[in-house]
Parts: sequence; structure tokens; C-alpha cells
Amino acid sequence: MSAVLDLPKTTSIEKIYKAVKMAREEQAAMILSNVAWETYNQFVEETMNKLRNPACYYENGNLLIMVKSLEHEFLTDYIVLFINFVTVEWGINCGSLGSATFRADQLEKGFEPDSCFYFENEPKIRGVKRFDFTVHPAPDLIVEVDITSLSTFRQHIFAAFGVPEIWRFDGEKMQILRLENDKYVEIPNSLALPKVTVENLTEFVRKSETLSRLEWINEVRDWAKSV
Repeated sequence: MSAVLDLPKTTSIEKIYKAVKMAREEQAAMILSNVAWETYNQFVEETMNKLRNPACYYENGNLLIMVKSLEHEFLTDYIVLFINFVTVEWGINCGSLGSATFRADQLEKGFEPDSCFYFENEPKIRGVKRFDFTVHPAPDLIVEVDITSLSTFRQHIFAAFGVPEIWRFDGEKMQILRLENDKYVEIPNSLALPKVTVENLTEFVRKSETLSRLEWINEVRDWAKSV
């Protein structure tokens, strides 16, 4: 669920903190409208490396505050594990900036993905301590566990940054999305990891709910070796 708070353009940082507190208490997503870019930046600077739940997304004066549930964190962890183990088995180099904050003054947009990965562009972000849109590329792949109805808002932001691929779990199944003409369309196989299909991903996400962690990892590694 989500709530919309209409606030004046001069929204104070205190009101954003209040909305964050409310989102946590209600375990609900909050959208604050008419938030100045400068205010969003102030909030990010004050909470960077301190606040990772909820995550925040900013576009066109709207600030989306997303609370991360236990289910959300569990599923995200397993999808990230899947990527880490298959890339090792296949000898594919990749890097991750996790749920780091990405901002672009030129776009006046910002986001914090559930997780993100670099493949072809990994050398360009190796050792980077702070993302700069004018210098560094956007992630090659973003992981999103989205069991709400707010994916469209987030995808607009990812598209503006030029993120080519999203793996999205909608609460029922996985989706692989490719950026095409500024919009995301579903595709059957991953761009970054072409051997991975929607069916593979959905199967392993489902198995994470019943297998032990070690059993699940061994099944992922066996599958990766088999293909």
C-alpha cells in the first residue's frame, strides 16, 4: 500500500524524517510530492551510510519512501546470491555497489536499488567511493523485489539513468526487463547473463523458501555447472 502526502515546495527536512518514521510504523510506502531537489539532496547527505531502510527514490519533485520488509530482504539476498554463484561458476567478472545511492543533478533524479551489478562496465566503477553521473556509468543490472504497485515510478528513474536491465520479482514470479525506447519490456533471457532465463530465476527463488541455504547454494552451483 502507499500514501501520498502533499507538502509545500519548501518542505523541511524534518517533515521528510517524519514521513520516514511514519512509513516504518505503518510498514507502508509513502510518496511525498513537491519536495525540492535540494531538500532531497540534504536528506541523502545527512542519512548516507546511516539509513538503508527505507530506501528512497526521487523524480520530478516526488519522493518515494519504500520500507523493506523481512520478505523483501530475504528474497533480495537470495537473488544476489544466485548472481554471485553463477558468475563464479561461469568465470564471469562482475562488481556490485549493492543498494548505494545514485543521484544525477542533470536529471534531478535519484534512487537506491535493492541491489545492482556491473559486468561490462565493472572496471569503470572498481574502487569508486562516490557515484558521479558525469563520470561513471549506471549499473548494467538492477535487482528489484517489488511486491507493491510502485514499480512504474521506479522504472522511470532507472530508464532516465540508462540502466539496460532489471530483474524484478513481483511476489509471484521473476521478470527480466530490457530498456527499449526509454521503456522496459519483458524478455525471456538475461542480457548480462544470457544463459539465465525467467524460468530459472523463478524456480530458484521459489526453492529458497523451502531448501536450507546450503542445499539451495549447492543446487544453484550444480545447475550453473550443468549449463
